[in-house]
Amino acid sequence: MSQNQHADLYYKIGNGKETKYTEPFKLRDANTIVTWDKNNPNIKVSSKFTKIETIPLQVVFASSQETGEGDAANLVDRNPSSIWHTMYSVTVAQYPHWVDFDAGEFKMIKGFTYLPRQDGANGNIKDYRIQISLDGKNWSNPIKEGSFEKNTKLQTILFDKPIRGRYIRFTALSSQNGQDYAAGSEFGVLVN
Repeated sequence: MSQNQHADLYYKIGNGKETKYTEPFKLRDANTIVTWDKNNPNIKVSSKFTKIETIPLQVVFASSQETGEGDAANLVDRNPSSIWHTMYSVTVAQYPHWVDFDAGEFKMIKGFTYLPRQDGANGNIKDYRIQISLDGKNWSNPIKEGSFEKNTKLQTILFDKPIRGRYIRFTALSSQNGQDYAAGSEFGVLVN
């Protein structure tokens, strides 16, 4: 291929149709993806992906919540209209804010999802940390730390490798707008 030619990439998911690659996409189910360059169709790459699933979670502790309006349990109620919001009516709790979740049994945890509140930007989280525990008392070093994009889309974060655990601590380290509040609509844990 000369330097003036550009790749014309195509892909096929399982037995699906041939599709031109124009932007990243989400693969929701386990499947095999075959990719190739239209200019060089004899060279194909095949990759097999396992299904990533979220699991039911229970909130076992929240460092702060606005009771009756922003309960931490709203993070796992599968309702994007309800939110977790840190305390603001009596006093304003300061960062960091965290919520501990119980997966009910040991799992190989691959990552997590965070959906910011959908009805406004107040409290949407910027910087985060994730820790895992086997007993809900002794927490690992941070498994993942980073920053969420500043939007209201579902954020999916994958770990470098799956981690065995039962309890997950989601810590908000700062907000997108610089205030001391933390909020979110939904939180999910991804497993094999």
